[in-house]
Amino acid sequence: MTSALCLGLALIGAPPAPGPARMASALPALKQELDGIARKFGGRLGYYLKDLTDGRTIGFRHDERFPTASTIKTALMLEAVRQVDAGKRKWTDKIAIPPKSERTENMQSMWSYYFQDGLAPDLDGWCNLMIGVSDNTATRVLGSNLGNEAVNASLTNLGLPNTKFLAYAPASDTVTRRLNRQFGMGMTTPLEMNRLLELIATGKAASPAGCDRMLRILKRQYWDDAIGSSVPPQVAIANKTGAINRSRSDAAIVYGPRPYILTIYTDNQTDQRWAADNEADLTLARIGNLVWNRMNPTMPYARPAHSERFAPTGGGI
Repeated sequence: MTSALCLGLALIGAPPAPGPARMASALPALKQELDGIARKFGGRLGYYLKDLTDGRTIGFRHDERFPTASTIKTALMLEAVRQVDAGKRKWTDKIAIPPKSERTENMQSMWSYYFQDGLAPDLDGWCNLMIGVSDNTATRVLGSNLGNEAVNASLTNLGLPNTKFLAYAPASDTVTRRLNRQFGMGMTTPLEMNRLLELIATGKAASPAGCDRMLRILKRQYWDDAIGSSVPPQVAIANKTGAINRSRSDAAIVYGPRPYILTIYTDNQTDQRWAADNEADLTLARIGNLVWNRMNPTMPYARPAHSERFAPTGGGI
């Protein structure tokens, strides 16, 4: 394993990871299981899995474009970090919240929508709100201030042409506005979002210090009921989830004895209920748990009975 991937990729005292030969033979069988789940899903499902120990990958519909929902917020955080790296901004720069008269319903998710007029959290605070609790007002503030063109130019420069932030585009940007109508807040492929997380994990998406900070923020997830709930609680995960009516998604670096990156996206799902037993929510958790147990068979895990009683609720807001 390279030194760059030693950013917490092993658990202290954890059992040794399965050997390369064993995992090489296990991945084709795992792909067959995952592909079967994807084909039976009520809608379109794609995934991409990369073993960070030997670089082996498997995927299904991993080159197809999917709505990102909130997983695109990782790209906004990246752009904020890159602008700090470039000296255009400081992590302590304050950005005022829009007045209540300008806050729309789609900004109402989580906490900052309810801030008093005149409050001006800094860039650090807005990034933590946007990622940690997926705060949509924070996303509006950062998206409007960073700009679609800057976010998407950085993604293109990183070799991710199919990953784009599509919200809050100027009227003159007709291409982005058309894609916004098609995909919503953002679009990506399971492969490209997987690659974005790998670039952050290896310190190549921005400065090493900036990537280190992003990983720490991504490890503090409130919405942890997909891949986050599918591995043992002592295992560190750096991830971002996403959810809209038609789609559910999760993109995660899982730091087990055998570390990996797993990205899962759905679209046009027939079950669009906002309920704990939504087919997509259950499928993401099922895939996450299956991958964990196949990749780390020396640390098998199953969610305890009645875990749904303690699923994240959004705080009742």
